[in-house]
Amino acid sequence: MTSRTGKQTNSQPKTATAASRIIVLTDLDGTLLDHYNYSAEPALATIRKLQRHRIPLIFNTSKTLAECEALSEKLGLSDPFIVENGSATYYPKRRFRTAPAGGTSYGAYWQVIAGLSYEDIRERLADIKPDYRMVALSDCSLGDICASTGLSMTAARRAQNRQFSEPLIWQDSDDALQRFRQALADKGLSTLRGGRFLHVLGDTDKGKALTAIKAVYSQTSATVVAIALGDGDNDIAMLQAADYPVLIRSPAHALPELVTTRPVTISDQTGPAGWADSIKGLLKKL
Repeated sequence: MTSRTGKQTNSQPKTATAASRIIVLTDLDGTLLDHYNYSAEPALATIRKLQRHRIPLIFNTSKTLAECEALSEKLGLSDPFIVENGSATYYPKRRFRTAPAGGTSYGAYWQVIAGLSYEDIRERLADIKPDYRMVALSDCSLGDICASTGLSMTAARRAQNRQFSEPLIWQDSDDALQRFRQALADKGLSTLRGGRFLHVLGDTDKGKALTAIKAVYSQTSATVVAIALGDGDNDIAMLQAADYPVLIRSPAHALPELVTTRPVTISDQTGPAGWADSIKGLLKKL
């Protein structure tokens, strides 16, 4: 595990004290989960350590509500999670007795929506799509999704159950992508590049979601110290908003560039093994 300092900012990271609260926000695919087989096995012991220390482990991911619910249950977690690149945050009612600001009841959760609805995005995107070579995830069969991602049929169905974003398989040129992004901006939409897809969504990102969830935890703790871990371009805003950003090496792509003078931890290993080593190192430090 190595450290470096990125390019400019004006603030330094907070230091954890006895009165502070540490929270961990993490990307999933390629970070907590292996890029190829989606396993979190190498990170399980470290996840249990976080639980023993009552440190929330908060997914901040491009995945859907259905995917996050299934993974939370599998890992034995009961913390909030942020879905579809910051578009909505779900707070379990068993942990949060009252709704956070802007929250409404949604089954077992308080739901705080920051993005646009899926239907709104599809409607705004409809006039632009024919001018570019792309395939929307919603237009793919479950078999096609399984073939392109390695997901099971059940997992592919959860991935396709979008509420706030439209993932695309981009098949056009880089120049076309720039024109596409401008056309989207004219309609109030934005894009984020994930590990496999180009995500179309409203004016939101993982960094704004991190700031919002810190504010919720700040209501009960004098100081909230946020550790964030990610491996891709859509994690940049989250990592730059964190007190302790962690870049997880990927077997599939280069590390993204961060603009920050906060100490940046870079994992030696990829995926969940690198995630676990980085968390253990930071917990010792903090």
